[in-house]
Amino acid sequence: MTDPTSPRRYELGLVMAGAASAGTYTAGVVDFLIEALQAWQEAKTTGDPSIPDHEVCIRAAAGTSAGGIVASLLAMLPFTRHWPIRDLATAPTASRAMNASRNLLYRCWVVGTGIQDMLVCDDLRGRGTGVASLLNGEVLARLADDAIADVRAARSAGNTPALPSYFTNPLQLYLSFTNMRGVPYVIRMIADEGRRGHLVTSHSDYAHFAVFGTGTGEPAHLPPGALPVNWAGPATVPLGDGWDRVRDAALATSAFPCGFPARRFRNPLNVYRNRDALAAAAGATTLSVQIDLPEADSDAYDFWCVDGGLLNNEPLEYVRKALHGEGRSHAGHDGLSADDSLLLIDPFPDDVGRVRSQPQRGDPPDALDALFALIPMLRAHAAFRPQELLLALDDTVRSRYLLSPHRETRQGAESELASDGLAGFAGFFHEQLRMHDFQLGRRNCQKFLADHFHLHVDNPIVAPWVGRLADRGVLDLYHPLVPAPDGGQRRCRDLVPVIPLMPQVRREVALRPWPKLCRKRDFQPAAELIRRRADIVVPELLRALLHRAGIGDRRLVNRVLRAVTCDVITRKVGRTLAEAVEKDLVTRGLM
Repeated sequence: MTDPTSPRRYELGLVMAGAASAGTYTAGVVDFLIEALQAWQEAKTTGDPSIPDHEVCIRAAAGTSAGGIVASLLAMLPFTRHWPIRDLATAPTASRAMNASRNLLYRCWVVGTGIQDMLVCDDLRGRGTGVASLLNGEVLARLADDAIADVRAARSAGNTPALPSYFTNPLQLYLSFTNMRGVPYVIRMIADEGRRGHLVTSHSDYAHFAVFGTGTGEPAHLPPGALPVNWAGPATVPLGDGWDRVRDAALATSAFPCGFPARRFRNPLNVYRNRDALAAAAGATTLSVQIDLPEADSDAYDFWCVDGGLLNNEPLEYVRKALHGEGRSHAGHDGLSADDSLLLIDPFPDDVGRVRSQPQRGDPPDALDALFALIPMLRAHAAFRPQELLLALDDTVRSRYLLSPHRETRQGAESELASDGLAGFAGFFHEQLRMHDFQLGRRNCQKFLADHFHLHVDNPIVAPWVGRLADRGVLDLYHPLVPAPDGGQRRCRDLVPVIPLMPQVRREVALRPWPKLCRKRDFQPAAELIRRRADIVVPELLRALLHRAGIGDRRLVNRVLRAVTCDVITRKVGRTLAEAVEKDLVTRGLM
């Protein structure tokens, strides 16, 4: 049983950035991380004195969009058991990998997110006017329902596995989203005429969960402002098992504007009041939430959400608060004293050049240029956190880490990730792209744990077993290899791994070859589905635009649509979308 007060316990917080279909890469990283932790836990139970015996616990996970879905699935693994994907290098299809149907991460990200299902048009029928999204978002809802059903079935049948020692109890889960209604705040200022101060609105919001029963330790208290999951506390908290709220928050954070539909979420009002209390405790007494609701709606704040990545694509601050809050002291950043770390998993750490809506220097923007530049500018500005990134990139800082895609076999115009194109949506196009990126995530995680995730041998967390294993002459198994002056490699005897790799996870994860799709078999059927969905979506979008412009005469609208949409715009849009997909696949050597 892990001891939360143990001086030899290292705590880990995971931050998973938004990435659209490249969430497959993040899922692969987490797949190997949990496999490595499980293998180490099993090795320690054998009593072998040559096994490092310090503790590593995941205390918190935060995510946005695709990263939020992976973080939610991570919180389910202690209850469903983790079945790692070990044979993906040679699996011919996604469903034929061993454990494909039992591994939640793989099932949801590789098997279940094909473009064919996202282009089915049953979500457009019976809606009246308006189009919720360009893609069918019910695919994500079904995946979420199935995953939660697995958790509930395992718990009700008593089939949950032995609890892991590498999760705290509870695990804190943060899912960020863009709150379309906004949260009103008042900045206290001296004012006349009875005004309370300057009123402002924040649209960057999040759901905070505490998932109980995730680890072997005794459950800690419910963190202030957290929504309980698997709660066994006072009956005055009427939330059931809490998984429905996790589902709703995961769908809310993944509601990519236009791509997937907006989602509704309800945060209890006490969540915002607790944020006020925490701010006051930190000395920020001049800023407070000002939510005034009718009496009938006084228990919750109800709002629609779009992609959390617009305003907070790397929710670092939530995990930092979880790691260093609740009275925990922070030892320091260097390898001699660090006792926790924040790991940012970001499939797209460099967004420069990914979306070029901004006009080039010297070209005056027209009205549409200026309008379309707003979203990428807002997103880039929200992501500008140089202090956090500098800490993550500094080799001497052992409390901030960045794990991003790197493929040694990259050639020519190939990208690091097969999912990289089409603003990150390319991976949905074919399972071979997702299989490649999942395996690359596993490979990169293995190399990160072996080559970069280290502590100094004199750090109090690892010093006892370092001394014991040195006497046994087996310490070289754990010293990392680093570049030598002669161009070779040498053992760095000042460092040892935070998470040691046991023999069953030490063999190098083999990469899949760069995917090569067949135009006739893989591209043309999907291109036809794109055109069919465009045939329905485009007229409905134009109908909605005409309605908003005040043109409500149905016969006039239908006449315009018949005259213009079907013959010109619809066919052009469908063809242009299919051509964009084809160009991306060809340019990056995928077809």
